[in-house]
Amino acid sequence: MQRVQRGTVAVAFATGLWLTSGVHAGDVRGSVRASDEAKLKTIEGVRAPYWQEWNGFIDPKKPAIDYAREVAAVLIGPAPTRDATTVSLRDGTLSPSTIVAQHGLPLRIRNDDDFTHELYVEGLKGFDAVETSPGQTRTIQLEQTGVFVVRDKLAPHVHGTLHVVAKLTHVVSPSHDGTFTFKDVPPGKYQLKLYRGATESGASELEVTSSREVTLDPMTIAADKAGK
Repeated sequence: MQRVQRGTVAVAFATGLWLTSGVHAGDVRGSVRASDEAKLKTIEGVRAPYWQEWNGFIDPKKPAIDYAREVAAVLIGPAPTRDATTVSLRDGTLSPSTIVAQHGLPLRIRNDDDFTHELYVEGLKGFDAVETSPGQTRTIQLEQTGVFVVRDKLAPHVHGTLHVVAKLTHVVSPSHDGTFTFKDVPPGKYQLKLYRGATESGASELEVTSSREVTLDPMTIAADKAGK
């Protein structure tokens, strides 16, 4: 598997807590930034994609990290989620491409593209290459934990990383500016993790209460080790 170095992602978290209609739960807010974003380069010896080259009409688009697609923020706490995970195929890509899902629950893949996809995962039972036409949703029951590479038999450029974990309370994808919010988090002790491709950061301990605001020290996540 080809390993692509993409630098590090630094993360700062701030937690704001509010009381809601007698329910002691709060919103956990955070932000992600990429320290290497201005330095991203294409692999040596490979021509830059057309959107990074001057075409005589518009300025080339600078390389950037797509936080909403590449990064997942996760809270692990006392109660595991009961919600299925849903991802989308749109604009010829998988969104998000970093998927974190609860073991034992379904993964739903919705095809919002105008053409058929055939996603599969080697080594994950029940995730064989099955045609999914535009507008259709496919469901896979996740009965194995681990880290898996998601590929498309009909479109080799489509790829993603699936983390199936034993315990998961909340998972969110950041906005395009790197900010994210966990909504209505009940009081308790949590671990906060970041995922980018195949890479998982170390856990940061977080205690949510209904009476004070919590600010966590910045976290960092290593380069995406996943190959395409």
